[in-house]
Amino acid sequence: MNIVIDCDPGNGIPGANVDDALALAFALRSQAFHLKAIWTVFGNTSAAEGSRAAQQLLNDLDAPHTRIITGSPQPLSPGGAAWREKLDAPSMAYEVYSLWGATLAPHRDGWGEQHLSSLPDTKNTSTGNAVAQLADNLMTFPAGVTLACLGPLTNIARLITEYPHVCDGIERIALMGGCLGMGQLVDTNFAVDPISARMVLESGVPLTIVPLDVTRTTELSLRRWEQICTEVTKDRARDCELISRWLKPWLSYSQATRPVDGMWIHDLVVLAQLADPSLVQREHAYVAVREDGKLVRNDSATEVDLITAVDNERLIDLWVSTVLG
Repeated sequence: MNIVIDCDPGNGIPGANVDDALALAFALRSQAFHLKAIWTVFGNTSAAEGSRAAQQLLNDLDAPHTRIITGSPQPLSPGGAAWREKLDAPSMAYEVYSLWGATLAPHRDGWGEQHLSSLPDTKNTSTGNAVAQLADNLMTFPAGVTLACLGPLTNIARLITEYPHVCDGIERIALMGGCLGMGQLVDTNFAVDPISARMVLESGVPLTIVPLDVTRTTELSLRRWEQICTEVTKDRARDCELISRWLKPWLSYSQATRPVDGMWIHDLVVLAQLADPSLVQREHAYVAVREDGKLVRNDSATEVDLITAVDNERLIDLWVSTVLG
């Protein structure tokens, strides 16, 4: 399967979620995929930070030449500055900063740019109109491509509106986003840019949606990760060590700030269900996106392939066997 991953990775960035990085590692090592490119977007991290975090992961996993394109720096929806401040806020706490092993104190003004200097430069991206680059990139792939979208949907919405002809090459969009239950809770991906989420749902491209309701049933604990690292073969011990550098701080931080033993592995479900559909349960559903980003059922709205459950133990086992096996 030819795939492009559109994401907002935070590996190595204090206070930033690392579920994108787990999904990227899986895609890089899985025989099910031909990973054609990684696109980044404003979300969990800035698009620029996300690109450099992705490059760090590629370097660590010996795949440094995978194409990375730095995408949209702002959402289409208003409020981007407020979201950036909210999402970056954890990195401003000294205890969070030190948890990642950093030795310098953070500074709110310009901290993101200062942190960029500690991440590697991207080797296979270029400057210019970001969405034009995405469109050109998409048109180079033969026989269509599946987009695995792990962050806000700004890049995809802009492609649909600015370069609609390229959508013919998209076979399916599989995304993590939306929250159907849990009262009025919204997930970050849709809440950061509900305008883009609505545009993608109404685009006519076949959609698979993995909502927050499902991904919050996943769990990877620090204890489980340490057990995994003790059981890998010698030739994969280096991979475990490099992944632990960004995974263990997040596991500790997530456990202290969220109602989960360790972390939820949200984004991995998107890639795993593409590689092994038997891991999940699904149904055809009609859904829409409210103005606040809340995903709701609506019989007159868009029909999607909705993931309704995932087997957490098999999910972790598949990741381990694929990435470290």
